[in-house]
Amino acid sequence: MFRCHCRDCQQLTGTGHSEMIPLLAETFTIGYACKTYELIGGSGWPTYSSFCPNCGFQLTRRSERMNDRIYVHAASLDDPSRYVPEKSIYSEAARPWDDGVIKSDR
Repeated sequence: MFRCHCRDCQQLTGTGHSEMIPLLAETFTIGYACKTYELIGGSGWPTYSSFCPNCGFQLTRRSERMNDRIYVHAASLDDPSRYVPEKSIYSEAARPWDDGVIKSDR
């Protein structure tokens, strides 16, 4: 579980970062059709954001670069208290006002 500070996540969430849970794509399903938005990520590879077609809530992200994984937005969990971020990624892109970077000794 991690906190992503990349510019794409900042723009997609309207905040300084997004809270994500990585899962193996082959083990994950959603019980209804999502709307998907494609963009080119900071890596230069296509990324896909999935949204609820009724309310627009962000549900997942995935990328061509790491296509065996899907990233679930922690806020979409039925019980978000189960989310405990372990690290930050792309912390060099964190906004100066976002003090949510998780320092890691790993």
